[in-house]
Amino acid sequence: MATEILLTSENFVKTVSSISDNTAGKYVRPSIREAQDVKLRGIVGDCLLAKLKAIVAEELTEQEENAAYKDLIERAQYFIAYSAIVEIAQKVNFKIANAGVVKTGDENMEVVGEPDMAKVQAYYQAKADSAALDLQNYLLENRAAYPELKECDCSRIKANLYSAATSGIFLGGARGKVLRPGRGCCKR
Repeated sequence: MATEILLTSENFVKTVSSISDNTAGKYVRPSIREAQDVKLRGIVGDCLLAKLKAIVAEELTEQEENAAYKDLIERAQYFIAYSAIVEIAQKVNFKIANAGVVKTGDENMEVVGEPDMAKVQAYYQAKADSAALDLQNYLLENRAAYPELKECDCSRIKANLYSAATSGIFLGGARGKVLRPGRGCCKR
């Protein structure tokens, strides 16, 4: 199995949020991985994310030629953290066991209900959306510093600047139209 490369740490996620310091890593690490490998990948693209991971894995962030990549990693910290927290809230509240999906309970603590948990998730999702917008703007303004950022990635980012907020509903776009390969930003 390949070594897991995370662009942020459990400690950072716990420091910037109200997450308890004793929250188990088995909930935090997968949430960070998902925020990074799904949500951040959606912003920076496969090539740039691979480059960032390689620089972190080889501990090259302090080298002069990697200053732009280090800056991007630092700017992505809050986006990854807030996106991870949205996932953590669900993971620590409900668990899948042999008995099915179980809810965490304790004599001394009261687990919040689904509506309150959704409010916590919405709070951190709004923070993640704000950080995503800042990150997208930064990438567009500094795209020359990142050769891994392809033109189609920039076109996708630019298109999302008007709707960087997460939503569970369809907000518009091409309906009833067939998009053919070779049209649009990427030719395959």
